[in-house]
Amino acid sequence: LGSLDGGPGDGGSPCPALPSSALSADIALAAPYDAVYSVYELGPVPGIPSTAPLGGTVLLADTTDTLLVGGGSEQADGAIFSIKVKRDACQHMVAFDGTAAKVANAPYVDANLVYGPDGTLLFPMWSSAGVHKIGQLTEGSTQLVETSTQPLGIGGGGPGSMGFVPPTIAGAAGELRVLTQNGGGTRDGFWYHVPWQVAGDKTLTLGQATQTRTLANWPGGFAYVPAGSPAFTEPSLIVTEWFASSVAVYRVDEKGDPVVATRAPFFSAFPRPWGAYFEPVTGDFLFLTWRASQGGQTIDKLYVVSGFKPPPPPPAPK
Repeated sequence: LGSLDGGPGDGGSPCPALPSSALSADIALAAPYDAVYSVYELGPVPGIPSTAPLGGTVLLADTTDTLLVGGGSEQADGAIFSIKVKRDACQHMVAFDGTAAKVANAPYVDANLVYGPDGTLLFPMWSSAGVHKIGQLTEGSTQLVETSTQPLGIGGGGPGSMGFVPPTIAGAAGELRVLTQNGGGTRDGFWYHVPWQVAGDKTLTLGQATQTRTLANWPGGFAYVPAGSPAFTEPSLIVTEWFASSVAVYRVDEKGDPVVATRAPFFSAFPRPWGAYFEPVTGDFLFLTWRASQGGQTIDKLYVVSGFKPPPPPPAPK
């Protein structure tokens, strides 16, 4: 991989070369994105057992060096772990620093960790046994608040990922979207609008959901592409597609909903991708594998794609 020029914090001077990972042959960026983006491997998360599938990831609020990662994804003993990261001179995450420590129980944590208003951390909870919920942890608390999603009208196999529409999509800014990961065995994901209000304890009270789209290939995480990112001329969404072993992008409409007919590959090949997160310092895209077999071993790893613009902050309270 080559170096990037003019990155964050470098005063316009060339950035150091990004890590030169020995990527497997089944990882391939698709054109035209391969000309402007670079992918490298951070690797397994030290301290999270290899038997614990990785879930979503997000930077701990108000930090730039501490990553939260779901471990034990879709398992009863799932948890959120914290680990330090090292950054290079242009602020790209290039390595883990130390060992992950458990910070909160998060049973059945799935593909996204998302901050909402007032520092509340939200994440989908999913199990093959039918646990379909959204979990919330308010700032500074390890007491999990759970909301069952079936009464909200969310079907399609239960929530696998979630996120807020960014302020650059004015017609729906701050609205919550939830995507199921496996629509009752069809491998489709069902896309929902979910209204919300902030309660007195700073958790979100969720309203009745409305399905507006169906996405193929067992989606395992989504995030809105930050506005102004190279090769993206219109508002777009990135989706990790677990079943297809690919990562796709969609144009989105004025409601922040994917336009299904515009699906195009971002990675033409990637083994069992999961999660989706644009980190706010550099805009780098973080995602991971979920039970991908490489070289006869099943070891989940975290990956980084550099070249994007930084995303906007979480939505304001309403």
